[in-house]
Amino acid sequence: MLSGAGGLGRVVRQLTTTLHEERDQLSESTFDIACDRLLDLVCLAAEGGNDSAPTGQRATVEAAIRSYIREHACDRDLDVVGVARALGWSARYVQQVLQAANTTSRDLIRRERLNVARSRLASASWSTYSIAEIAHSCGFGSHASFATAFRSEFGMTPREARRG
Repeated sequence: MLSGAGGLGRVVRQLTTTLHEERDQLSESTFDIACDRLLDLVCLAAEGGNDSAPTGQRATVEAAIRSYIREHACDRDLDVVGVARALGWSARYVQQVLQAANTTSRDLIRRERLNVARSRLASASWSTYSIAEIAHSCGFGSHASFATAFRSEFGMTPREARRG
């Protein structure tokens, strides 16, 4: 149980109170950042001061992160902050869980985008779209970066995959 009498519990209690009192004085962005830091402290305090993601929950949290990224892979602005916010965790917590799984949010997002692109390249309903249009629709900023990542991931070019 988290005690607000001392240590991190007290810091959490004071920060929560202060955030509530000062809410109208903060921009939405600043308030969100402060809440993320507060959530980091709550997680840290709940674990008894241990600076890591709870091991018993890692598999469940990791599955939720992977599922969210799979569903939103083609969102151009998808990043660790957006994933964390959507799932109700701090970005730091999400990074810790993924680090324990030997990956990063950036790698997961790239891999999922490449999987969607590979499916689209093989799909008859996407045959009228150029490879660059498919790359862009999957969240890649440039055709060149997409082609390089695709070849690295699948061992073939997007054109070869399309003919495939």
